[in-house]
Amino acid sequence: MGNKLILEKESYKIATILILLAIAVTLTYYFHFVLGSGTIFTHLFYFPIILAAIWWRRKGLIIPIFLSILLIASYYLAPNLNYPFSDDLFRAFIFIAVGVVVAILSEEMLQKDIKLRESQEKFRSVADSAVDGIITTDNNGKIILFNPSLENMFGYSIDEIKGKHVTMLMPNRYKQKFIDKLDRFKSTGNHELDGKTFESLGLRKDSTEFPFEISIATWGPKDNKFTTSIIRDVTERKKTEKMLEKSLLEKEILLKEIHHRVKNNLMIISSLLNLQSDYIKDEESKNIFKESQNRARSMALIHERLYQSTDLKRIDFGDYIRTLANDLYHTYVMDTNLIKLNIDVDDIRLDINTSIPLGLILNELITNSLKHAFSQGDSGEINIKFHMHDKKYFLEVKDNGIGFPNDIDYENTESLGLRLVTSLTEQIDGEIEFNNISGTSFKISFKEEKFDK
Repeated sequence: MGNKLILEKESYKIATILILLAIAVTLTYYFHFVLGSGTIFTHLFYFPIILAAIWWRRKGLIIPIFLSILLIASYYLAPNLNYPFSDDLFRAFIFIAVGVVVAILSEEMLQKDIKLRESQEKFRSVADSAVDGIITTDNNGKIILFNPSLENMFGYSIDEIKGKHVTMLMPNRYKQKFIDKLDRFKSTGNHELDGKTFESLGLRKDSTEFPFEISIATWGPKDNKFTTSIIRDVTERKKTEKMLEKSLLEKEILLKEIHHRVKNNLMIISSLLNLQSDYIKDEESKNIFKESQNRARSMALIHERLYQSTDLKRIDFGDYIRTLANDLYHTYVMDTNLIKLNIDVDDIRLDINTSIPLGLILNELITNSLKHAFSQGDSGEINIKFHMHDKKYFLEVKDNGIGFPNDIDYENTESLGLRLVTSLTEQIDGEIEFNNISGTSFKISFKEEKFDK
């Protein structure tokens, strides 16, 4: 069918050129042989010259050559001509020159047309094979191009979608907003969503809605711009996301419950130690139980913070310090008018793997100051600081009490609390700076290790 159509078009071209040549031959014979005049309506000769050059390009140059030979031959064959031969020679030159120029232009147009068709074919090939839907609309919102994926995505056939308004693919509640944006696009030539990717809802032929992700690009002249959109059906992705969100929520609830139960168990241990201490008469042994009770409570407090937090891996350690310090302060200090507690801390979030050992360190240092820094009836201050500088954390517990005896080495003491401080500081890769002038000062510095999430 295609070959037959091509042959018919070619026959039409040949017939047209032959008719025009016949007219040219007739005019030449009439003016040269019948009238004996050098005047010929050679303007009519340009029709077959130009058409042949456009249709057949270089091969079409045979027409201006033929007409040039015809004109020159008739000059010599016709009797009684009294005008210069140079006139016909000039006309023949113009015939050939026009034919060459048009043929060259036709060749260039053909090459551009071939490149354009190749580009279109490549684009069509990519568009047809693309999994995502591709749709192009004019500045009136009329659909002018789309690929098979878009047809399948929305459930329409070619005839049902081509030339229709793009709002047919949208839920009713979105149409007016889109039309308003389209009006602004037509008046300004700028699309507010050009170059952006966002999510929206599409409307299938069966009236069901589905989520999709769309990227929009505009192109063309300012007064007649087109919009090409790439649409990806994200229905399955949304289902997977919901399943993951549900699973994550369940895991968060479970983890919160674990923190809650760990906190409760530690508090039970603390209560048991407290009850057990009631049966102990030896004051030193009772203090050991009390210190163990406080250690359990310091860890329980971290799990309580995690249970209450939206972040199940990190806690606000500044808030934790305030709570723990005040709890210990009211546990050991009988007269709050004598001993003052000053807390200067930043609200810094720390990972649970750092918070637990650091919380135990803090418990030991505060307890040590509250129990040993001041004699009965003495007044004084305990200062607690926690700050971050140059990605390094600094925790300081300082008192202005009686200080450590000079003959005691805190790193080699038999005190379980100070041995814990040294061991736990090594656990978080920290450094201890001890000062025994005008009281006692312990400064712990460390960089938080990056734990896997």
